Amino acid sequence: METPKQTRNWRSIRRQAQRPAVLLVALAALALLATACGGGGADFEDPLLQEFDDQFTTADQAHLQPGQPAPGIGTPPYGGPHGIQPLRCGIYEAEQAFEPIIHTMEHGAVVLYYQPLVLTGDDVAAIRVVVTDLLSDGARMIMTPSTVLANPIVVASWGRLLAMPEFDEQKLRGFVGAFEGDSPEDIGC
Repeated sequence: METPKQTRNWRSIRRQAQRPAVLLVALAALALLATACGGGGADFEDPLLQEFDDQFTTADQAHLQPGQPAPGIGTPPYGGPHGIQPLRCGIYEAEQAFEPIIHTMEHGAVVLYYQPLVLTGDDVAAIRVVVTDLLSDGARMIMTPSTVLANPIVVASWGRLLAMPEFDEQKLRGFVGAFEGDSPEDIGC
């Protein structure tokens, strides 16, 4: 027959043996929760996604003097030298200059550009509802018209562009979940 002290020792040994299993279960549960909540990682794939790793995304990003245009890296830009002042996150009715937008992307924001000459007012209103929801949830985003787009909608983050021939809410949410904050200076807007 075991003494009370021996019984306590066996219990202690059993608990110590169970700790790694409990820790593994807890870590697996956290990983599943992060995946379900869209947390972290670039698990976004789309055949129209363009990713860039060039001098505009990897070199020191210079601040341009006021009024100095960003060098032509594409329309819309995905990185590069930019204005001194970032553009505040939000929804804009008027077309915004690329230079402050690039600075805001450097701070981790996602930008949704739309071609106002192609999209209807109802299209823009539907996009605005989703972007408002994302902003309310804390996403760093800018929504702005751009008359120089070749596509109806382009979503951009630092080093990435996604052209959308039509608005797709799930693609936008996936892009924001994967790439918002994935930038050289993740400091918000």
